[in-house]
Amino acid sequence: MTSAPLLRRSLEILSDRRGKSLQHQLQQLSSQGRGGDLRRVTAWTHGAIRHRRTIGAVLGSVAKRALKGKSDRVLGLLELLAFRALFSAESLDELLADLKRVGESKKVAAHVERVLGALDAAIVERVEWTPEAERRDDLLPLSRSEALRFAKPILGIEQRRPSTRLAILYSLPDPLVEAWVQAQGAEVAAELCRAANDGAPIFVRACSLKTDAGALAARLAEDEITATRVEGAPQALRLDEGRWKFRHTDAWREGTFLVQDLTAQRVGPLVAPEAGERILDLCAAPGGKATHLAELSGDKAQIVACDLKPNRLRKIEQNTERLGITSIETRRHDARYAALDFASEEPFDAILLDAPCSNTGVLRRRSEARWRYDASSQRRIHSTQAELLRAALPLVRPGGRLVYSLCSIEVDEGSDQVKELMEEHPNLVLEHEELWLPTPGGGDGGYAARLRVG
Repeated sequence: MTSAPLLRRSLEILSDRRGKSLQHQLQQLSSQGRGGDLRRVTAWTHGAIRHRRTIGAVLGSVAKRALKGKSDRVLGLLELLAFRALFSAESLDELLADLKRVGESKKVAAHVERVLGALDAAIVERVEWTPEAERRDDLLPLSRSEALRFAKPILGIEQRRPSTRLAILYSLPDPLVEAWVQAQGAEVAAELCRAANDGAPIFVRACSLKTDAGALAARLAEDEITATRVEGAPQALRLDEGRWKFRHTDAWREGTFLVQDLTAQRVGPLVAPEAGERILDLCAAPGGKATHLAELSGDKAQIVACDLKPNRLRKIEQNTERLGITSIETRRHDARYAALDFASEEPFDAILLDAPCSNTGVLRRRSEARWRYDASSQRRIHSTQAELLRAALPLVRPGGRLVYSLCSIEVDEGSDQVKELMEEHPNLVLEHEELWLPTPGGGDGGYAARLRVG
């Protein structure tokens, strides 16, 4: 039986159609429960937001006026319960029991019960996933291995163009899928759609000032946590069995590791920090990359880690303190005005700009991010990134490095930005550029480029 307070909090989050940060709201959700109950409701909330478009298409087909004219709260309730029916294989009786538990009015409860009954009648069975699941109106992909078969064609995708089919099936905005098709081709775009709904693995980075990946893996094994080395990433471990216990281990409390995705761990070596160098991390919170730079320099560089909000600076300071790092100085700072704020100081040997972005490389982690993507938001993001790059560049000494990184895989945010900057500044040399696409069980998507200032 799921606790009523957790169900109601989940419903509050799903009822917010204005797109507030799901991560922030889930932190509040975490304070209302613990253990398996909390993990289950958290997964439902993420899943309902992630699959919002698909759920809407299914419910709109199986029941008349299922969604039309309904309040945000009723929409959220339908999404929460329909997600569980479609993707968690929960029975109608289980769903109706939780519907009763949240205490809706008789009118609302009757409507939701009618829609759930129609959905239950439409579901036939779970079958093995094949490519046919992306082309037929009676099949819904649930994962990379499983699909759901309906009693009749209900999805209405067979006559749609391929990008729209994928957008409906994998619950993504049409413009985003179209951008992927244009930039990467149809086959890769389809893989990116699947990746957007994959489960997100947990990677950690062994703090090289205290231990190494092999020793950390052995220590975590003592706490019944399976940790696997990652080829090509010397400090990385992937946590599998028992992974949710890592914060309760002595290894965590002693600061021997930090949670950081595999792709994020590839950025620090591009900066290539050395002892004695002066390094600026302009958008540093929560401090994963800044602490990595400190470790790679043996904690002997001079690292200035900046962010705009005090609560984000505290996260950097907390991670720095737990890891025992002494070479990082935090400053509250608006990166847009970097050229002015640091004008009186010595130039930096290297600057890392991990810029704000659309987060399209981390959609499996940031369930709400997909719903912020549109032409208008991309224009704003592109403008902000360009402003930050031009604020950072004057602060790099001649011969120094500027590393630009993103957790986006969009061309207009990555390589296009770098090309525009280089056209304005012919003294820049592109030394390295890499686009990482998300992989099942592997790293997130992202982009990074290292520019040498001539």
